[in-house]
Amino acid sequence: MEASEVLSRGVKIVGESLVAPGSSLILDGRIGKGGAHLVGGALATWVLGPVGWFLVAANSYSNSVTDRHLHKHFVPGRGAVEAGGGAQPATEPAS
Repeated sequence: MEASEVLSRGVKIVGESLVAPGSSLILDGRIGKGGAHLVGGALATWVLGPVGWFLVAANSYSNSVTDRHLHKHFVPGRGAVEAGGGAQPATEPAS
């Protein structure tokens, strides 16, 4: 990962947590999606409190960085890590 990408992701996280949900999408130039997350974050905060803000901000950041919504990281068959995933043990070569 390049230093500029690390800096960009850091700015996005700060924007999501301190400014408003949707900030990372707005920084990417996706104004419509960023605005939707901003409104969704306000509504979620009103209904769920800080947890709502966090969930919408996490979804916005995930969408900005990976082009997938947060829940799609946990649904099997949609690019999620399968249960028991991770590094597979090496197999012995056939003799």
